[in-house]
Amino acid sequence: MTLNGKILLEGVGLHSGKNCGLIISPSESQEIIMNGQPLRKLKLCGTNRGSDYIFSDDSRVRTCEHVLSALAGLGIWSGVELIVNGGEMPALDGCAKMVCDEIMSHSDNSTSAKINALEISEPVIISNDDKTRFIAAFPCDNLHITYTVEYKFIGAQIMDYEYSPENYLNGIAGARTFAYESDINYLRSHGMALGGSLDNAVVIGESGIKAAGGLRWQNEFVRHKILDLTGDLAAIGRPLKAHIIAVRAGHELHLKLAQKLRGD
Repeated sequence: MTLNGKILLEGVGLHSGKNCGLIISPSESQEIIMNGQPLRKLKLCGTNRGSDYIFSDDSRVRTCEHVLSALAGLGIWSGVELIVNGGEMPALDGCAKMVCDEIMSHSDNSTSAKINALEISEPVIISNDDKTRFIAAFPCDNLHITYTVEYKFIGAQIMDYEYSPENYLNGIAGARTFAYESDINYLRSHGMALGGSLDNAVVIGESGIKAAGGLRWQNEFVRHKILDLTGDLAAIGRPLKAHIIAVRAGHELHLKLAQKLRGD
């Protein structure tokens, strides 16, 4: 799949609450470029309820995970330039489906540049300080993800996912971001979730789950974590062949793994 037309997307930023814009354009580059710099060269930060990319002048683009997940999920690793206005990706539908739909409607089936996958020869393990959350990569001949989450009011969910563009489109791209209703005031007081709504998120509360149109899958929450992980691994700059096992990981550990794999 090769992008053959310019895509213009606008909307509120999930955290900033401000109007943001994204232009996705065809490029001659053999990698993905964002605001003039290759993804693989940008610093990473996953501590602010999303994945931020930091530039050499210390400016950043926030919440990049869903857009990058769409590109990686469709197998696009080159020939694309992203221009982000407003300091944050627009939240759009809270997942990757809208971006995927736009990319597919502006692409053709011509063969894009061959980007060799990163293969690992030994396990790579990243964990938090008390070892209650971790993410590990093991040698594998494809990208395979086993993700486990556990949330109040929801319980534990586990999903085993074998990457292919078809599997991504059918089972991952439409899984929406989510938040606890009890956390919203705290997040907003700290400059986060200012643009969140039921148009772009699922809300979990004591009285139940609020979601426009209801849940798309009963395990939509773990599916969204796989969506996030797919986007966070795009920071490597090329496909990855590994079996990823993640237990309650989140953006910070996702990006620490991506950073480690970049170095390797």
